[in-house]
Amino acid sequence: MILNEVKRFDNHCHSEFSNIRLIDSINKIPDIIKTASKLGMAGVALTDHECLCGHLRWTQEEAKLKKAGVIPEDFKCALGNEIYLVDDRDNITKYWHYILIAKNAVGHRALRELSSIAWYKSFSSRGMTRVPTEKRELEDILKKFPNSLVATTACLGGELGGLVLKLVELENDQKNLLNHADEIAGIKCAIRDFIMWNKNLFGDDFFIEIAAGQSKDQVKFNKRVKDIAKYYDVNITIGSDSHYLTANERPVHKAYLNSKEGDREVDEFYFDAHMMDNEEAYGNLKNIFTEEEFIEICNNSMKIYDKIEHFSLERSSIIPEIDVKVYSVNNFTGYDNYPIISYLLSSSDPQERYWVNQCLEAMKIKGLENDTYLERLEKEADIIKFVGDKLNDCLFKYFNTYQHYIDLFWECGSIVGPGRGSSVCFLSNYLMGITQLDPLVWGLKEWRFLNKERVELPDIDTDVCPSKRAKIFEAIRKERGELNVIQVCTFGTEGSRSAVAAAGRGYRSEEYPNGLDVETTQYLSSLIPQERGFLWSIHDVVYGDEENDRKPIAQFVSEVNKYPGLLDIIQSIEGLVNKRGQHASGVIMYNSNPYDTGAIMRSPNGDLTTQFSLHDAEAMGDVKYDILLTEISDKIMSCVSLLQEDELVNPEWSLREAYNELLHPSKIDITDNKLWSALGNGEVLDVFQFSTGVGLTTAKLVKPKNPTELTSANALMRLMGEKGKERPLDRYVRLK
Repeated sequence: MILNEVKRFDNHCHSEFSNIRLIDSINKIPDIIKTASKLGMAGVALTDHECLCGHLRWTQEEAKLKKAGVIPEDFKCALGNEIYLVDDRDNITKYWHYILIAKNAVGHRALRELSSIAWYKSFSSRGMTRVPTEKRELEDILKKFPNSLVATTACLGGELGGLVLKLVELENDQKNLLNHADEIAGIKCAIRDFIMWNKNLFGDDFFIEIAAGQSKDQVKFNKRVKDIAKYYDVNITIGSDSHYLTANERPVHKAYLNSKEGDREVDEFYFDAHMMDNEEAYGNLKNIFTEEEFIEICNNSMKIYDKIEHFSLERSSIIPEIDVKVYSVNNFTGYDNYPIISYLLSSSDPQERYWVNQCLEAMKIKGLENDTYLERLEKEADIIKFVGDKLNDCLFKYFNTYQHYIDLFWECGSIVGPGRGSSVCFLSNYLMGITQLDPLVWGLKEWRFLNKERVELPDIDTDVCPSKRAKIFEAIRKERGELNVIQVCTFGTEGSRSAVAAAGRGYRSEEYPNGLDVETTQYLSSLIPQERGFLWSIHDVVYGDEENDRKPIAQFVSEVNKYPGLLDIIQSIEGLVNKRGQHASGVIMYNSNPYDTGAIMRSPNGDLTTQFSLHDAEAMGDVKYDILLTEISDKIMSCVSLLQEDELVNPEWSLREAYNELLHPSKIDITDNKLWSALGNGEVLDVFQFSTGVGLTTAKLVKPKNPTELTSANALMRLMGEKGKERPLDRYVRLK
């Protein structure tokens, strides 16, 4: 039989997301899938080190490659996690590796909750974030979600690997075999207990994993575990534990690991940590397994393949809710000429009734109840209802929830900004106190914020005081629960200059056994151009980009080619995920728990974040609220407080009352020339967006006379002119 015609499923593979705690893998998601298919695999599981961060991209890439005909329709991209399984989090001797793979959507729900528990209870040890899972926690999850996961013993870093290697060591010490009898018996009992624990927990969804590696330890393990698996009647499967694609990428992976400080074993341990076709895999195993046994192992892997169902992680958005005042049906009457307003007033949904009643009440208080304002409110209500129906949810909830938290921010002692961007274009936002500008007064069109042609959730940015951040989050968590208010995660990547630096540190040759010196890599990095604040990619530096009028940088090409293989390393490293962080303002709120749509982890500073990037989280059903921390908000708050302390304004007023009397946009005379002259002369101490050197220079240059000119200056001040032409800002000033 031709071995490469035998189907095999790879249950163990790492992507660049395994780098979020420690640099580990150079695999990019599209390349993993394409390489696995090209090597003849029937499918492959993504099993990054205790994270699910790449899962949505994994499934999206699978669909994209199938649509393009790059991989066959029956190729399966499974979703898994390599966890760290321990008996007791408070008494850890080893962080044992362990593979879990979701069989279906329920299994992925189980993975999300289990991973979230590990991250929630994470801690720092020896300079690294540790994210172990206790066995009892896995047991509890499987009670909630039975028959939903496949488990394998993972690599040599797994508990079975550690026990078997210790057993082999003692059994091979023939001279002292009798002295080791009790210890050997103890290890065999531990192996028995571990395997039986797994069998009782997973049944035939449990597999013993071997690797087609040639390291001394891997060979010892493979040889001894063959008999153990047969004795306990457990199927053996092969996992590549791929940290790089094929043997061709081994030098790049070695260089990347060498680029980071610390004692990393990068030769023997990772030598075979790549995907292989069946011929290569069997070539490494033939001294232990016959061809028939190898085929049986391949068939065992296909049993995992058969257990994997197709499911999607994408779903409609779940809008966070708050309890609202329950208005009676038709609390207001006389709106027959406004069908959507009338519908909302008589709606059976209290969220819809709340929204329209709040708007109408504010209209009466502000003296705005006339046809012009009612027609605008009717139009906005129609848009909100239309978009909500298309999204299969009540979109009015979104605004009710936002209004509630705007009120809470004020109660926490924070100034709340008047509103950013297109959110000020909706009259209803103004009526509900979400924004502070009347769009009809300012001539702002509602379609800029939300319209029927763009069916998506709205996006509102709210400015608050940085000094009140902790109090605000504490208040929200007190209402919703600690895990129902999570910040959005971000992922850092290797830019072109950092890729050069990393490649230089990791580069090894006879002439440079310890890598290139810092001066050399800094010089190479300095040759990478920066344009409009963005570095050129390595591709553009080497090959140019005719469309963007970029020519290759000959000096860089000449210098980098002095070090054979360095350019390949740089190009492979560029763009890799290398760290995790948190979004500056994005916050996700959940109604009951984060696990129904997502999973949580912690940023390096310990804050709770999503495990998925913003766009991935939103595609999975999460809804983002933007809470921006702006220094100017603290300054305004302090200003009001000082005025009240000196009784220059009523000290009995709340912060919100004082602000509304003194600083609300409706209270400021924007036609006062003294205000604009002070700004144009550089006499104003601080103006939002204009407090930097560039901003102050722009204000002096433009000398704006109204908010429209100030907005134009803000939009133009950081734009560069085309080569040989004046800057857009200079042109604006000239024509103004």
